[in-house]
Amino acid sequence: MGAGLTLAVSVGLFAYGGLWLDRQMGTRPWFLLLFALLGIVGGMLHLIREVAPELWPFGQAADRKQTSQTHPPAENPDQDLDGPTHP
Repeated sequence: MGAGLTLAVSVGLFAYGGLWLDRQMGTRPWFLLLFALLGIVGGMLHLIREVAPELWPFGQAADRKQTSQTHPPAENPDQDLDGPTHP
């Protein structure tokens, strides 16, 4: 599904869920507004992650942490990670 369509669907579904909850609890329009806002925030975060991943503010530290665990730094900075080279 495209990023724009995902944004629209998330806002619509969250807004509908808020409207349903408002009808059940008699609190109109508070849950509608809250859930629509949550849908907008979630949809925008998904849109940013899909369209411009370099702007994604979350998970970069986790990605670096995972990379450093799989490839530990060499003790000698001149040494290649595959092992020492012999002349």
